[in-house]
Amino acid sequence: MTAVIGSAETETNGMRVGIIANKAKVTDAGVIAGLAKYLRDRGYETVVFGTNEQIDGTDVVIVLGGDGAILHAAVVAARKNIKVIGINYGTLGFLTEYEKEETERVAELLEKLRGGDCQVLRRTMLELRVDGKSYYGLNEVAFQRDYAGASQIVRLEVFRNGKESGEFVGDGILLSTPTGSTAYALSAGGALLIPEVPVFMITPVCAFSLNTRAVVFPDTDKFYVKVTKGRVLLLIDGKQVSTLEKEMSAEIVKAPFTADFPVTGDACFLKKLRAKLNQ
Repeated sequence: MTAVIGSAETETNGMRVGIIANKAKVTDAGVIAGLAKYLRDRGYETVVFGTNEQIDGTDVVIVLGGDGAILHAAVVAARKNIKVIGINYGTLGFLTEYEKEETERVAELLEKLRGGDCQVLRRTMLELRVDGKSYYGLNEVAFQRDYAGASQIVRLEVFRNGKESGEFVGDGILLSTPTGSTAYALSAGGALLIPEVPVFMITPVCAFSLNTRAVVFPDTDKFYVKVTKGRVLLLIDGKQVSTLEKEMSAEIVKAPFTADFPVTGDACFLKKLRAKLNQ
């Protein structure tokens, strides 16, 4: 249930802020209520969302949780032009702006955003087209071998801008954004990419050939991937959306919108990366 917190007597500053929490990480409901009151006392109309599907009608949504919670909230928010601020209640927190003990600092960022004095990191998203439907993701599209199937490998043909670009044989491939380079692609041996770079990366998963490596392409490219052997599970940001049999295919392009994250002036991706990976 969506709860609008405020009263007729509350003087607002014109900015509407949503709050959503991963209830598995934030087990004390008082944390959410406390943050809502803290922001309301500073002139922000606050809306508490119970699910990602409810995210709507705000300028910003604050997500209390780990990278997974922020990832899925951001995909919904991006389509509605709502900015996202993450507060880390998880483990690594690559997508978060603050740690949970820094929660009250979010008011500083909101004030800068309201005054037009805030940098906004616009993260590229993916659009996956399959079976006549479109799906959107922030991290990656995975063409993953169906490990329950009979085939021990899959063979995939990749077409870039209508021309055959290469063949991948193994357990599958990942087509990821720079944001996704610190997720599944990192564990599969892909490169680490700065969030602002306008690129996509294809990373093989357990490639049958030692000569196969991750490759980076401009994010203006359009990709068409066809299964020529085996059965493939098609996932976007970890969620399975389809199954591809031999001779079936899917298309991946840059989404027509971005996931927008307000950031503090002292934000440094490489500094954060070193800190998170050394935990």
